Amino acid sequence: MYSEKDIPEWIRELKKGLLRFLENVQHPGPYGRFRYAPEGCLLPHEPISSCYAFGILKTINAYDALEEAKKQEWADYLRSFQDPETGDFWSEEIGRLCRAEQHGLDPKYLMRRMLTRNISSTLQQMGFPPSYPMRYPEVEAFTDKDRLIAHLDSFPWDTDPWGAGSHAGTTALMLFERFRRGEEEFHRPLRWTIEYMLDRQDPETGLWGAPSCPLYQRINGAFKVMARLINTFGILPRYPERIIDSVFKHYEDPSYEITGCNEFDNIWVFAAALRATDYRKQEIQELVLSRLPFIKSFKKPDGGFSFFKDKCITTNAQAQLVDHPRPQSDMVGTATFVACLRSIFEILGWNEELGWRSLWEDTPRKPVELVSGE
Repeated sequence: MYSEKDIPEWIRELKKGLLRFLENVQHPGPYGRFRYAPEGCLLPHEPISSCYAFGILKTINAYDALEEAKKQEWADYLRSFQDPETGDFWSEEIGRLCRAEQHGLDPKYLMRRMLTRNISSTLQQMGFPPSYPMRYPEVEAFTDKDRLIAHLDSFPWDTDPWGAGSHAGTTALMLFERFRRGEEEFHRPLRWTIEYMLDRQDPETGLWGAPSCPLYQRINGAFKVMARLINTFGILPRYPERIIDSVFKHYEDPSYEITGCNEFDNIWVFAAALRATDYRKQEIQELVLSRLPFIKSFKKPDGGFSFFKDKCITTNAQAQLVDHPRPQSDMVGTATFVACLRSIFEILGWNEELGWRSLWEDTPRKPVELVSGE
């Protein structure tokens, strides 16, 4: 554990700036409505930004202090996007901003899955149930193993393991939700899905994706798969030493480009691997401490962070949310660098001193029991 004396002053003052940023992008009226950036947004508020805002407040331990009326207004806002027939969450306004998906998948289908996953998870963490049952009707076909494998194979594992890992993890979550409410027929499909994701891991590197795929994409894919396996199922990573070596190799590459996702995924993957090994732990601590000045350079005067160093990102998943790049913070940049810093603080032992939530606070203490017959 590094000493409290090592904590830079800008880190100690960060919480104030984050609250100022969120206040700046908060929409007037009932609480919980946030826009994607201070200026140039194509929508005055939307649920993507609302979920990011919750994640930021929860991480810095500022959500619980909100008035109960504000918490209720926030939950009601997110609930308003639920389809009573399917239980899915959807926004027609966001749907109209979706762009074509480069791998040939339906962008609105992908967006619906993301919104359903993120809004339902946010409501759960808030302690509010959705207005209608979460049905996840698409997984009913996956009790047939061939159809399940065809579905998982349809994702671009070799060329975009980040996207493939994200959506395979979402399928696993949907199956798990159906199983844990007593629908035994989803038990085996859930095991098949977890086994499928594990089998996609390369034991030489510990990563996902084809060897020809850029290293940053393979580490991004590792984050997506491992986050679901650890956070939902309590499954620690295999080949943790190879994972750690791969991330060090990434930092040694002179072409490495720091963005919100690249930096966060690298450091979170370090933190996750350290749950299974102490391999190169001191080197990891020294490296993440050295990353703080680089992360600070993404901080903007408005109190948040931009996804790119000198400009905001204009998109989220398949949707364009800002008219053009501007020198300002954005919601995903802010949320991602907050999550990145939380991972650094976990590695250095600073979360408690700073009053931030532990990285593994909501993680199962042991693997979820998934044994069943074929």
